[in-house]
Amino acid sequence: MIKPYNRAEVAFDILEEIGFEGKNSQVYRIHDHHLDAELVIKRVPKADFNGNQSQFFSEAKVLYLSSHPNVVPVNYACEDNDYIYIALPFFQNGSLKKIIQSRMLTIREIIRYACQFLSGLHNIHSKGLIHFDLKPDNILISKNNEALVSDFGLAKHTNHLGLAQPDQIYNKQVPPEALAAAQFSSAFDIFQAGLCLYRMCNGEHNFEQQFNAYISHQGFEQARFIQDVQSGAFPNRSFFLEHIPEKLRKIVKKALKVDPDERFTTVIDLINELSAIDGNELDWQYCETGTERRWQKEEDGKVTFIKIDQTGRSEAKKGNDCNGYRRITSYCKSNISDRELRRFLKDN
Repeated sequence: MIKPYNRAEVAFDILEEIGFEGKNSQVYRIHDHHLDAELVIKRVPKADFNGNQSQFFSEAKVLYLSSHPNVVPVNYACEDNDYIYIALPFFQNGSLKKIIQSRMLTIREIIRYACQFLSGLHNIHSKGLIHFDLKPDNILISKNNEALVSDFGLAKHTNHLGLAQPDQIYNKQVPPEALAAAQFSSAFDIFQAGLCLYRMCNGEHNFEQQFNAYISHQGFEQARFIQDVQSGAFPNRSFFLEHIPEKLRKIVKKALKVDPDERFTTVIDLINELSAIDGNELDWQYCETGTERRWQKEEDGKVTFIKIDQTGRSEAKKGNDCNGYRRITSYCKSNISDRELRRFLKDN
């Protein structure tokens, strides 16, 4: 006779703690005995649900519902007396945040990663869900170097008006409307997507520098931060690195509009605009040290670069190690202007 309800056991060893998600959930890298596989387990205390058992597996259900090549899949979900466990694949390459903390992305990489995680976000929206926590930490990079959306702990189903209310909102990703309303549309996620793009364009260090400016010896200056978010002063929309094309700047600024109605209407609109970006700026690799800033790209076996020291003196060259490099004299200047630099990056 088949039992209508069965309980089964899982067995795993915790290898290491790899982070926290939200205030209370913990994330571990584990070895699952039955699958003989390395996975990630997210552990959430049942006490967080205030006795509401119907919410125990809400995040796991959302993950399962949102199955898509650019959404992190759920392997299984289970419970013990005190915790809910959600098992996910282990992404050895880590998160998008890990990448943008270590180096600057090329424009081509920004577009590719963005179109990938935005495809996952579009799938989420098509299922009547709002993610509410889209950020580089929650975009994971697969072994095939593709970007997938993860962490659905704050995701909510929309009502008949297309609105939903998250349980909490984190400071760094807060859209302006979140400071004045209780329910939100998918424009909330589009703002956060714009914020991800901004961080990809300008680097995590720059974004953290802007955010940390609100932290003083007295603590976090919440009132000033709120004022700047609502006025559109945070993040600084007028700052972009010189190689960021004008088209991409406009896309980011539109996604970050203070008024939700002025943002992209759908994620597909945002993807289409990103896909239309082309030009010579796509492959510049930017880096900076304590003494100079440098842009470099390789094409047809030749390297083109320009470097600028702290005084503004520039040196531009093109060539390779075999045949040597020739100076591009019109851009070797004692004090190159921003306009001249942007023209070099656009024309070469």
